[in-house]
Amino acid sequence: EASQGVEFDRSFLTFMIQHHGGAVTMVNQLNATPGAGQDNGVYTASSNIYADQTAEIERMQGMPSELPAR
Repeated sequence: EASQGVEFDRSFLTFMIQHHGGAVTMVNQLNATPGAGQDNGVYTASSNIYADQTAEIERMQGMPSELPAR
């Protein structure tokens, strides 16, 4: 709550990476559950979530190097 500027940006990225990682974990758990995700709509949605979230995580992991040094 008290962070500002670059420190806020670093914290935001850290927590957003964790947040997106949670979505990836949920998709992986769904896919590991026998019989789950067989519905075409569920499969399509979970596949899109996985692709989007992993791409965002990768992108965000590179962002701290673009921020000014502490």
